[in-house]
Amino acid sequence: MKGILSRIRRLWERLNTFATQFYTPRELRALVLFLLTGLAILLFRFGKQLYRAYYPEPRNPQELLAQHRADSLFFALSAQANRRDSLFFSLPEDSLLPASMRNRTVHHSKEEGLPLHSISLNTGTKEDLVRLPGVGPATAERILEYRSERGAFRSLEEIKNVHGLGQSHYEKMKKYLRLN
Repeated sequence: MKGILSRIRRLWERLNTFATQFYTPRELRALVLFLLTGLAILLFRFGKQLYRAYYPEPRNPQELLAQHRADSLFFALSAQANRRDSLFFSLPEDSLLPASMRNRTVHHSKEEGLPLHSISLNTGTKEDLVRLPGVGPATAERILEYRSERGAFRSLEEIKNVHGLGQSHYEKMKKYLRLN
């Protein structure tokens, strides 16, 4: 115990000599008072929060039930009002889009005007294959490379082996494909 007290005294003396180099005794007292006041305020606020967390104020169960019902009624009425207002004040979808998107021309689907079973996997050109839904120039080139490396397609499902084409692409384009 004496060793701890002597260490604290030595520390206090070092701090005192260090502080007297920069502050007058009056300034030092004001600084210590300011720091202690700030520390007391922080401890009080933390203690108050801690106390309220562990010992909440007791509330009447009838009061809690009435507050819950009032809140539920408020939320229900608010939701109903939002639904009603959304019908009166709805904006057209195109007004929500940025101007750059609104001015774009509408692209039609590749499927429009494309007859069923009209494109041959084994004899179709790159231009023919690009007409398929989900197939662009790069994918058409991969189909042609696959065909030149492995020979003719033996079934329509074999197109799923081309890199970049899977089941979902196959489902989109199978009704427009034929083998020869």
